[in-house]
Amino acid sequence: MTTLEEVLEAVRGMEAALNRHHSEDKQLFSRLLEGQRRLYQFWGIPTDEEQQPAELPVNLIFKKFHHGRPINFRVMRDMLATNFVIHIHFAYEWFALWKVLLELQLLENTKLSDFSRQMFYWFPDAPKMCKADSMGDYRSGYLGNTPSTLWNEKQYLVNLKGNQSQNAFRHIALWNENLKELLKNILVKSHEG
Repeated sequence: MTTLEEVLEAVRGMEAALNRHHSEDKQLFSRLLEGQRRLYQFWGIPTDEEQQPAELPVNLIFKKFHHGRPINFRVMRDMLATNFVIHIHFAYEWFALWKVLLELQLLENTKLSDFSRQMFYWFPDAPKMCKADSMGDYRSGYLGNTPSTLWNEKQYLVNLKGNQSQNAFRHIALWNENLKELLKNILVKSHEG
């Protein structure tokens, strides 16, 4: 018959053997991972730590492809943030962005309410003027119904309605040209990246 002390001694011995075995397994596994990391580094393959992709931006309105190539929405959001959103002061500037996106055929969904929601997802600190009702007069008026290549300031002034202003035309026309160039650059970078 074995005593309790002998049983406890046997259990301690087994624990020590298991810990040694477990420690050896850990060391072997660590060496394998380090070898894999070195091979990946040698071959130029990014490791999991290097790959951690940021969360993709929400897409409520955009087409996923432009001329058969995927659009990088992270590039689009970031470039719009630094080159457009920080300069916005009026609702018609948001309308200018919507109009350019529409004319470049980048919008799957053209509703202003969804455009507004998209902009607030991408730019939570966006000015409150990015609302469908603030932009609605421009969409339903001369600027919304006429392609930007045919815009004429005199014709715009004849057709003023709602919240539209005389100053808006020049600003929208300027933004229209600037945004077309910006979005073309974004699409080039989007296709590259």
